[in-house]
Amino acid sequence: MKKEIKKVKGYISVTEEMKTLYLKEEFKGQVTDIPIRFPKDLGTEHPFKFEDAENVFKKVGLINGIINKFADNIIGEFSVKVKNPNSQGIIDGLTHDASFKPTIREWVVEGLSKGSGFIDLTALQENKIKCLNANNMYIKRDTKGNVKKFNQYLGNITTFNPESRKLTPFEPNEIAYLPINRISGEAYGMGLIIPNERVIENLVGGEQNYHKLLERKAGAPIHAKLGQPGEAVDPLDVDAMANNLKFMNNRTEWATDGNVEFKLIDFGLLGDSLTKGLEYDFHQLIAGMQTPEVLLGSGQLNEGIGNVQQEGLQRTIAALQDEIEGIIEEKILRPLLNANDLDETIEFVWNLPSETEINNRIDRISKLLESFNISENMKRMLQLELAKLLNIEGAEEFLIEPEVGVDEEEVDMEKAVQKANLDGRKAETAKKESPEAKKESKIPQPEVPGAKPGAKESIDICTDMSMVSTHIHEQDAMIRSGDISVREFINLKEIKGFNYSDYLIAILKRLRIDKFEDLAAMNESDIEMGLLDENDIKKLRIILKNGFRRNKSIRQIENEVKNNISLKDRFDEEGKLQLTANERPSIITRTETVRIANTGLLDTFKDNGIKKVRWLAALSERTCPECESMNAQVFQLNESYGKIPLHPNCRCSFISVD
Repeated sequence: MKKEIKKVKGYISVTEEMKTLYLKEEFKGQVTDIPIRFPKDLGTEHPFKFEDAENVFKKVGLINGIINKFADNIIGEFSVKVKNPNSQGIIDGLTHDASFKPTIREWVVEGLSKGSGFIDLTALQENKIKCLNANNMYIKRDTKGNVKKFNQYLGNITTFNPESRKLTPFEPNEIAYLPINRISGEAYGMGLIIPNERVIENLVGGEQNYHKLLERKAGAPIHAKLGQPGEAVDPLDVDAMANNLKFMNNRTEWATDGNVEFKLIDFGLLGDSLTKGLEYDFHQLIAGMQTPEVLLGSGQLNEGIGNVQQEGLQRTIAALQDEIEGIIEEKILRPLLNANDLDETIEFVWNLPSETEINNRIDRISKLLESFNISENMKRMLQLELAKLLNIEGAEEFLIEPEVGVDEEEVDMEKAVQKANLDGRKAETAKKESPEAKKESKIPQPEVPGAKPGAKESIDICTDMSMVSTHIHEQDAMIRSGDISVREFINLKEIKGFNYSDYLIAILKRLRIDKFEDLAAMNESDIEMGLLDENDIKKLRIILKNGFRRNKSIRQIENEVKNNISLKDRFDEEGKLQLTANERPSIITRTETVRIANTGLLDTFKDNGIKKVRWLAALSERTCPECESMNAQVFQLNESYGKIPLHPNCRCSFISVD
């Protein structure tokens, strides 16, 4: 008979697997979409009239220019790379099509201007995609915010007919949806135009008033004063003078007596006031649309301010590119590969480097090549990159070949290290399977308020502690083996106000700019000590990005690190061996996964206005004293960056403090 579970006060920590006994594997948070009243089955009501944003884009040249500048900087000259030649051929067949990049650009323009871009993927297998007008697209979601259907309706909503041929339903996988500037929980994005609607109206209205004033001043209005002060003038004489002035031109000569005086009407400094108002509205607009003034060719900006503005723009562009890249990969490229029984790590290369960046890189490589302390392999790598920067064709043929004997020696060393570590793992496994170890593993864990055995969440459900202990050890075994996904490994927790998608975007943004300071080599000496060169850091960034995005297992990520990055033994500054090459893929994978995940978590907390966080240690029999001592401590959010991981293989995390 199943033992009854009693609820008591307090909290215990359980694994993801344990939670499935009591909780459904879905977020509790709900959304409150406002459905279209008639017809209600069409989908969620648009937050504003998309036609209004479209008209502004069409009729206001400044807005049209800003949106197009943004789109050009986002799309640029990008390419998609995979290792498998067959996969590359399939992707090239789509991306090299004449309509692919224009369609992607049109999609981005729709997202920037209206907040929502939609691409029709129903003909994807024929290498055809089509951008749809957002004015006619509606999103239908459930109470959890999951998209159930996209509907396109080209008719009049007031005369809607569900059987109408003007209604075209799409399944979620048949549309690539791009929301830009979306409020958390909303179905549609806001784009750039509507949040700046008032400023745009002020700017357009002020411009019209300014030109009306110029028109009047250009007409040079004349005031004719008749008679002497204090004397009455015959109204007939005033009317006669007014009629004469109607036909006045620059060839008219006037001769009057002293009782008539002509004077031009002067508007004073009114024009200057309007100009200042227009300048104020202009700067409000470019601030609201996050467009640097230097990009619009406006103003005499010094080089320093121009560079700062460009850097700010690049950060904004990079964030948008991350979001767009994820949608293109998951909705367009990966389904195309999967349909051909292929699955590859996809790499996006955005924007070619500028001439200045290329020249700076050439100078740095040239100086390194002049050094007498670099190895032959390092020298060949630098020579190959230099040849590519200088567009020397065929350089790979004579520079890529390794020096005889060097690489063979490294391979032999790696095999020896692998064998030594394999023997070590066998000995460790035998030790774990001893009777004493088995007996120890069956000892139930004590109830610790707020603790978590390898998990990030606590729930107020108390259950049989022997059952909890059993699942703790099962979870521990999965963690050690690596047969656990990234999301389970770091146990991503939904936080009030945002969901996993928000968290994932924060992680991808962080990955794009992270410098991996603990792993990156600064010079040849660092490389000799086992740190990673620039090319390997780039590979690691791509591996982790795909791991988070596709929720790969720790073992999969570890294998990709092992197969793609040539790791060496890690030595300290005194030449003492710290880690063997064979041990490093596991440690790098687990440590960097937790570090990036927690940094992204802090970024998400910050975006949601959270000020304080609490340290949450992964309490179990394997918890080190350092992590245990930090458990439950509260920190200011801005002071928490860089604190986790506390050590290699650390699995601590943060939770928010209300």
